[in-house]
Amino acid sequence: MTPASSVRRTLAERTYWPENIGRTGIFAGAGVIATLNALADQIVAFDGSLIIHILNLGGLSAVIWFALYAALKIGMEAGDEPLRKTDLPVLLAILASCFIPVTVAARGGVLLCACYFFATTRPDAPGRRVALVLLALTGTLVWGPLILTLLAAPILSLDAHITGWVIGSPVTANMVQFAGTDRIYIVAMACSSIHNISLAIVLWCTAVALFDLKVDRRLLLICAGMMSLMFALNIVRLSLMGLFPDQFEFLHAGAGGLLFGWLEVIAMAILAGFGVSNAVARPR
Repeated sequence: MTPASSVRRTLAERTYWPENIGRTGIFAGAGVIATLNALADQIVAFDGSLIIHILNLGGLSAVIWFALYAALKIGMEAGDEPLRKTDLPVLLAILASCFIPVTVAARGGVLLCACYFFATTRPDAPGRRVALVLLALTGTLVWGPLILTLLAAPILSLDAHITGWVIGSPVTANMVQFAGTDRIYIVAMACSSIHNISLAIVLWCTAVALFDLKVDRRLLLICAGMMSLMFALNIVRLSLMGLFPDQFEFLHAGAGGLLFGWLEVIAMAILAGFGVSNAVARPR
């Protein structure tokens, strides 16, 4: 007869599923599933070329995909801690949020998963690092959109006025005049610097969690630098739109916008990598 442990081990090997997956891995998986459901409208909807959509990683930033990978990696390597009695209702609520055909429900599921898991894990446990990544993702999914909804007028006006100052064009509220013409373009919510800044926070938190870094003043300065860099690059893109009105669609939603998005990710990654390498070298 084959021992039960041997059967479980053989099954795990065949399915490539960790035999010792535990509470942290389960909550990491639940958070990832909820996040993908929260962003499903961006993943499945596209207006242009399928190739462009694929190169654009399904409409999601590479930072988001990296954060999801990091959460799963930390979760799968965390060990086989058993679920608690209070975990099951929370997991069921998260799962239920994914079946409601409104993305705001899944966003609530991510927030629930992140907050509950953060509150029920030890500060030095791998689960706390997974919770940190999920909490960072709520910045993009929940808090960023909420801030934009409540403070859209002053935030978009700030982006527009800085852009107008850079290119030397008049500005009214969030409307900027194209350089050398009487036409205007509108800095809409999708073009706000809030989106870029929230991605910088997600990448920073993901790096801290994945490499289990000690947060100190230098690492916080790296975070501030990444946020400032994303703000500046967004202003550069908005300014180029204003300076070259004939290339507006190219820079806004075409291949130029795609290339600029990758430029932002690469710039963030370089700065984050510099911060990680220095943090690893410092004594803990």
